[in-house]
Amino acid sequence: MARRSAPRPRRPLGVRLYLALAFAAVVLITAGLSYLLASGSSNEAANQRSVDVTIGRTVGLADRVGSRPPSRSGEALATIGDPGYSAWVFNAHRKLLTGRISRGVDLKDVPGRHQALTAALNGTRSVEPLPNAVTVVSEPVFRHGRLAGVVLARAERPEEIQRVLSSLRGDRLTAALIAVGAAVVIGFLMAAVITRRIKRLAESAARMTEGRLDEPLAGTRGRDEIADLASALETMRVALRETFTALRSERDRLSAIFESLGEALMVVGSDGDVRYSNPAAAELIGPDGKVIEELAGWLVRAEHRGTAEHDSLRVRDRVYALSARKLPTEGAVLAVVRDRTDELRREIAEREFVSNAAHELRNPIAGISGAIEVLRAGAKDDPEAREHFLARLADDAERVARLTESLLTLARMEAVGEGGSEALDVQIVVEDAANAVAPPDGIDVRIEVEADLAAQGDPVLLRQVLIGLLTNAFKNTPPPGDVTLRARRTAGDEVLIEVTDTGKGIPEEERDRVFERFYRGSGSLEKEGFGLGLSIAKRMVDVMGGEIGVESKLGAGSTFWVRLPAAKPAATPVA
Repeated sequence: MARRSAPRPRRPLGVRLYLALAFAAVVLITAGLSYLLASGSSNEAANQRSVDVTIGRTVGLADRVGSRPPSRSGEALATIGDPGYSAWVFNAHRKLLTGRISRGVDLKDVPGRHQALTAALNGTRSVEPLPNAVTVVSEPVFRHGRLAGVVLARAERPEEIQRVLSSLRGDRLTAALIAVGAAVVIGFLMAAVITRRIKRLAESAARMTEGRLDEPLAGTRGRDEIADLASALETMRVALRETFTALRSERDRLSAIFESLGEALMVVGSDGDVRYSNPAAAELIGPDGKVIEELAGWLVRAEHRGTAEHDSLRVRDRVYALSARKLPTEGAVLAVVRDRTDELRREIAEREFVSNAAHELRNPIAGISGAIEVLRAGAKDDPEAREHFLARLADDAERVARLTESLLTLARMEAVGEGGSEALDVQIVVEDAANAVAPPDGIDVRIEVEADLAAQGDPVLLRQVLIGLLTNAFKNTPPPGDVTLRARRTAGDEVLIEVTDTGKGIPEEERDRVFERFYRGSGSLEKEGFGLGLSIAKRMVDVMGGEIGVESKLGAGSTFWVRLPAAKPAATPVA
């Protein structure tokens, strides 16, 4: 058992110290900002300065009024340029010598005007500060040494003082913003110092989550809580790397086995969702990610009974062998499905091939055996009988030889599979095939081939295919009749070669079977041939990468067609 390392002692400081220092710095900056704002906001001093300015202006105005006759008192008021300064002149009997409205202010809106007039007529200056930095001042007016009246003034804070206060207010705001910015920067720097290490640990943890366990964790050095956390994560990373390395090796080995399997392998949950599947199972999974309906019932049976098997489960046009087993710990079912379609087709084809070949060989061999027995019984001494049975022996031997040659040709084509191809001149191949087969009397042959028509294929195989199709057309067209061999390029950039006859046609129910081995159609068992010609022709066309088919109407003739990929015509004719 691995020895566990002793836990590190708890530290009284560490990250908490960093946070405490950060908060202390913010508090100190805030206190300094408060002091700066308190010392800079001298609104009372500005108000006192405004009162002093108003008093000075009023005293100067009283002197100018006293130096003029009473009728010209209003001229003195025009010398005041401050729009916030309003003044009224009274004589010694409280009579108003100027207008009631001065600079937009009505005399009746001036509070304490009566008290101020009374004080000034008694020779005493009156100063009354009002809210909103408004000052009311009354100043006695002396003319020739005698009390001649009163100047009553109402003044708002002078513009120059207001500008100074606005400037100071802007400076205080700038100072506040600078202080706040400094506090934010210091706080950010302190937080960055703390969170940078935590962020690096988070990134390391994210890499571990992604499976990147080969990169050592950073930040394991130090004597604080973050270093302790980093060390613990590093220990976990090493352990996980060793575990995942072993699991990955096992997973890769199993995955390689499953991927290479020809059988479909699926792990299906109780809801029908496929949790795992190999490539061979793609055809058995629906677009919704669930197993197809044909298999679902058997998987439910396996879930209830523990196992389920079926050797010939039909799914559309395929046949499968199913073996399913319940996985209790997974809450799912493991299904192994093997496609038996090709296997069954091969078995059926082999049985039919052997049966048909035996049937075809039985007749000529039986004829040979019978002729030999007759000859041995004495027919050999009769010249006429001997010649007759020897002719039968030759015919049957030739029939066996032709059947054997056809079977060997078909076997060779099966062994070759799809091979290479080349550009061939269709005109040359068609004419060569037509010249190789002589038409019976009463049968007219026509050839219609587009100019410069080239196909991709094998000229020897194509010639053999066309010879076989022409031979069949001649056999099934009673005279008088026509056989047409035409070739043209289709819209799909392919070459279509057709052999059309005016024979009796093929019944609809037999058209899909004419290319089967040994199939000769109804009513033709006694005719010449083994039913291998079209099967061999189809295999030759498959080797060339083309298609072959038939269109027929009973009583109106048939058209056998061969479709090959088109090729660019060569500069010189190709065979």
